Amino acid sequence: MSDLDQLLGQIRAMPADARLEQMDGAVMQAVVCRREQGMARRSLMLAGLLALGIGWAGSIVPSAPAQAASTPIGMSDYAPSRLLGQ
Repeated sequence: MSDLDQLLGQIRAMPADARLEQMDGAVMQAVVCRREQGMARRSLMLAGLLALGIGWAGSIVPSAPAQAASTPIGMSDYAPSRLLGQ
């Protein structure tokens, strides 16, 4: 047991690695990055659900019944044949 105590004492006397001092900043930066990613993901899901809800509600409750146009498609009131009375 005394050998183990001596080894632990030697390890305790060794200087700490310099990289350990920088570890706090790296860990906190990763935590902030994860939090931002989660918030962006939740915002995107909320926007998608909102769009689906609006689309579903718009399909269930139409504002006015569909009606066919009285003029052919592409026929303008300003077409030469209309202006000349033909």
